[in-house]
Amino acid sequence: MVQPKRPYDARRRRERAAEERAETRRRVADAARKLFLERGYVATTMTDIAGEAGVALQSVYTAGQSKADLLHLVTDLAVAGDSEDIMLVDRPAYAAIAAEADPVRQIEMFAGLIAATMERLAPVWITYREAAAVDPKAAANLVAAHRRRHETFRTLARMVPERHLRFGHDRSADTAWAVGSIDVFLLLRTVLQWDATQYVDWLRDALIRCLVAPQR
Repeated sequence: MVQPKRPYDARRRRERAAEERAETRRRVADAARKLFLERGYVATTMTDIAGEAGVALQSVYTAGQSKADLLHLVTDLAVAGDSEDIMLVDRPAYAAIAAEADPVRQIEMFAGLIAATMERLAPVWITYREAAAVDPKAAANLVAAHRRRHETFRTLARMVPERHLRFGHDRSADTAWAVGSIDVFLLLRTVLQWDATQYVDWLRDALIRCLVAPQR
């Protein structure tokens, strides 16, 4: 008896192909991060990254058309903390801030979120500075990264009802963006040698004092 052929599952094949592409992209990003941190941006080549990732050179160029693109990818992954294709503001931590009714607690949660991101981002950002000094595309990407981060802060600031803020949403976002910047983080953590607890405690206090209106 002839067994009937199983129907061709094109959807599942597409899903497997997408999973394989995502896995290759992760391997390339992990390899790029490792080499950028160990050797520096200038000394690392696309061929080096392909060898470290164990993939063809074309796969590296698929993940990023240049070293600047790969550094941008590595930075985005450090900010997010994972490779999930979910916008930052759509993640549970941001939703929790929006749902919190106490403005002081909102700012405390905001500070905790910034601090956790800075701890992941700091090593990569040092490489980004190096890259921006020698690569015009990396320099442009760095400025764009600052602007995207500012937009994220605007979104977070608007989660706090304006009546609870010292100033309007826009100025509050500008202030939080500056106080919670990677540059301030690096000064406190690397120059003054603060530990992670000192930094997050200071950041919470600074943001509450700068952002929250005094109780009447």
